Amino acid sequence: MFFQNVLPRYGEALLRLFYPSLCANCESLLELQESGLCVPCRGALEALRLLPSEERIRLSFRYGHEGWALFRYDGVVKEIFHKIKFEKRRDLLRVFSNEISRFLARRPRLAEYDCIVAVPLDLGRRLEREFNQSQMIATKVQEILGVKREKSLVKKRSTPPQSLLGREERRLNLSGVFSVSLPRRMRGKSVLLVDDIFTTGATLEEAAKTLKAAGAGRVGYFVLARAFGN
Repeated sequence: MFFQNVLPRYGEALLRLFYPSLCANCESLLELQESGLCVPCRGALEALRLLPSEERIRLSFRYGHEGWALFRYDGVVKEIFHKIKFEKRRDLLRVFSNEISRFLARRPRLAEYDCIVAVPLDLGRRLEREFNQSQMIATKVQEILGVKREKSLVKKRSTPPQSLLGREERRLNLSGVFSVSLPRRMRGKSVLLVDDIFTTGATLEEAAKTLKAAGAGRVGYFVLARAFGN
């Protein structure tokens, strides 16, 4: 029994000797007992985790029924998302997996949604980035909830990054940018709309507006991180 417990650790130590494991954020060398993030970065991430009482986005939405977020978009969370988006580090999304699982375990009611829809990228940005991080988050949520995914929401044209615009400019920037390719699949459905970051909510609201115009009923929002003070 002793050797069964110890030998895998020796094997991992030997593997790391030849293939060092680095922190996903600061790229410092990880200790044998660490994985994904180093202790300081993991502590910084946990410090930005919203309390259960803070997860609900308590804003008045015009089209969304409810909204949820897990982290404050600041510090190490902001750094990780910057690497995901601009360095094509899709692997970094794994650092959020456990928190997504814990959140959904506490919110079993979210499994009552009829389907999950990820906020899409336009074709040009999708080809440039090679993946859609919102789609990857939606896949994780789907795996846990067992709710089917719908992929008929489409972004029709490229738009300037929302981060470069003010609140009103963001709304106008997105006006009419989405469409639904198969409206019949949305009729009467309750939809959990998934995105990576909530800033002003303009993207989610425009997507929800489009889904409701196609016949969707209740629309909820789930994001990994929320920016405050915007």
